[in-house]
Amino acid sequence: MPFMESKLEVLVKSASELKNKQSQKLNPFVSIRLRGSANQTRWISDETNFEWNETLTWKVRGLLDPSEALEVEILHKSMIFSQLIGKTQISLKDAVKTGFMSVEAMLEDQSGSFIPNAKLLVDVTYSAPTDEKSKAPPFKSIIRKKSMVSVSSIPGESVKWTLPIDDSEGTEV
Repeated sequence: MPFMESKLEVLVKSASELKNKQSQKLNPFVSIRLRGSANQTRWISDETNFEWNETLTWKVRGLLDPSEALEVEILHKSMIFSQLIGKTQISLKDAVKTGFMSVEAMLEDQSGSFIPNAKLLVDVTYSAPTDEKSKAPPFKSIIRKKSMVSVSSIPGESVKWTLPIDDSEGTEV
């Protein structure tokens, strides 16, 4: 059985109150890392509040774990090197649970101190893998008992749910 792929999309909307220690104009871009794989936005020149409205996409083998997080850095692009402006981590717990989350993340400097009023706005969309033939979720088994359903995930994954069913309306599985 071939492996299934999840898809994670991060819409990098904007950042505000970014400051450069040298008081020069910024040319920021956003770099986001998931499971060691990094994507980045284009850089924007000479503004104080920045809007990217750019979607970064990852194809992920299997299911994402709710404990995973995005490692986010906002960097200043100079002619010689990139300098860290701010960083944050974004937990994927809500995106894995519901498929979508909107985040307003506070930013830290290199030493881990919060940067006053500096924020990054992103939307995160998660699509769990599906079976290409049936477009059904990749469950190993679905067992229905009188008022409960047990669902086991694909082999090699450690997800198992037991859900109550309201049979008063003749729910079918």
